[in-house]
Amino acid sequence: MTFVNKLSKSFRWLRCSTLCAILFYMFFIGLILHSTSHKLQQHQQQQQQQQQQKDQKDPGSSHSSSSSSSISTSSAAAAAQEAAKLAPSVGHQQQPSLVAASAKEEKAQKAGGVGGGLATGTAAVLSSSKSPNQPETVILAASNVNEKQILAKAFKRADRNHDGRLSIQELGQYINRRIVEHIDEAIMNNAREFRRVDIGPADGLITWDEYHRFFLREHGMTEADIDEHDEIRHTALNRRAREDMMRDKARWSEAARTDLFTLTIDEYLSFRHPESSVSNLLELVDDLLRQFDQDGDDQLTLEEFSDLNVDDDDDLLRKSLISKTLVERREEFKRIIDKNHDGKADRGELLYYVNPKTPRYALQEAATLFSLCDANKDELLTLKEMTDNAEIFLQSKMIDTANSFHTEF
Repeated sequence: MTFVNKLSKSFRWLRCSTLCAILFYMFFIGLILHSTSHKLQQHQQQQQQQQQQKDQKDPGSSHSSSSSSSISTSSAAAAAQEAAKLAPSVGHQQQPSLVAASAKEEKAQKAGGVGGGLATGTAAVLSSSKSPNQPETVILAASNVNEKQILAKAFKRADRNHDGRLSIQELGQYINRRIVEHIDEAIMNNAREFRRVDIGPADGLITWDEYHRFFLREHGMTEADIDEHDEIRHTALNRRAREDMMRDKARWSEAARTDLFTLTIDEYLSFRHPESSVSNLLELVDDLLRQFDQDGDDQLTLEEFSDLNVDDDDDLLRKSLISKTLVERREEFKRIIDKNHDGKADRGELLYYVNPKTPRYALQEAATLFSLCDANKDELLTLKEMTDNAEIFLQSKMIDTANSFHTEF
């Protein structure tokens, strides 16, 4: 019994000494933390005082910073004004792509913005109310130099005989290569992009919400930002992105033929690249027949294609986009449309006629560019004539093939 009592007292002493040791260490650690925190506060206060003293001794530093900012802003505005001079006033344009480009620019100006495309980027500096310190303004201010480099590079590639001048055939061939490359690439990448968008869930159909989230991700937004994004105002997007989103909303209903709320893989191609979609080209054929087929036999004759005796100004404009004069229209029908020379054009021949991959389509675009930009009317284009009309070329299929197609279709 005595041994048990001694053992119990030993355990009590051990517990008490252990508790005291723990309390002592906790107290010691608390003193160390308090001392360290106090020293850090003193160090921060000393740094703040030194910074204040330095600012008082050198008051001109902030002034020079603001001066340099104002100088860079004025330089950017001057560069933008110089770039804006490159865009001449263009009158009534007969060809589809350039007419559509002008309409796009007018629509954007009515909305308080500036038209899309590479050329109109510099003009956005003048109308933008954003802070001059934002990166977008700096990029736009420098785009005047980039435009000349882009045009010079395209001119060199199109100049097959390297004589420093472009004929209408050289320009047409280059535009045709650009169109074929763009359409082939769009078709090849459609399935891969479809799988990237169709993820919520991956059911073989794309909803607007899936595409909207894909669009925002492509513009650098995180999933958290997308969840908080205002889909009505799109305040987190820049002006160009907002315009693209509004355009996509309008095109969605046209592409969604099976179901208004979803797109199949073929409809997605029509939505993203309408110029690459056979269904869209068939609609163009239907439109031609509605406008010209007077007897309703689902074919066009030479007389029907050449006839423009209509009272509707809009209808007259649409028909005039094909050719300018009666002689040109008749020649176009005989030489290009009526492949078997039987005096009639069926749906197959009309489908070939409206296909953007045909050389005729590119040659027509080249002819329009020549009529607008060949200043001395020598039927040859120089690099200077291109740079003098930079805005027209930068919005054409020679440079911005994709956006030119999307605007036109």
